Amino acid sequence: MSSKRTEYFNGNKGELWIAGTQIGTCSKCKITKKITYEEIPAPTGNGFIRVPVSENYEVSATFRSNGAEQDVDMFNLDEDVSLIASNSNIADSSRRRVRCDGVTFDEQTLIDFEKHKVQEIELNGQAESVEILE
Repeated sequence: MSSKRTEYFNGNKGELWIAGTQIGTCSKCKITKKITYEEIPAPTGNGFIRVPVSENYEVSATFRSNGAEQDVDMFNLDEDVSLIASNSNIADSSRRRVRCDGVTFDEQTLIDFEKHKVQEIELNGQAESVEILE
């Protein structure tokens, strides 16, 4: 069965880069911007208005390791860790790349395997800033 080439993003060519090193093929990645609001009384006296106070970026990724993540010191809190998530469609005619700086991860998986399955590693954390590269 042949695959139909489309212009839609389909997640078939996801890559995950940390500190300039590709650590695996990404099967799932989500980077979200969350805004914290404060509600204050509306100047007109009718209800409340929401005023943005701060924002943070949450990062979650599931990837198939190529073994390079062992060489990257991504859990070192003394260094500024960057992460780049890249996705392109199967025809490679559309690409989306997002870079996160100041990334800290919530947990580190030391070993996790299951017989007859390709190992997938999950990363969850937060970033200080996000830039859309393409």
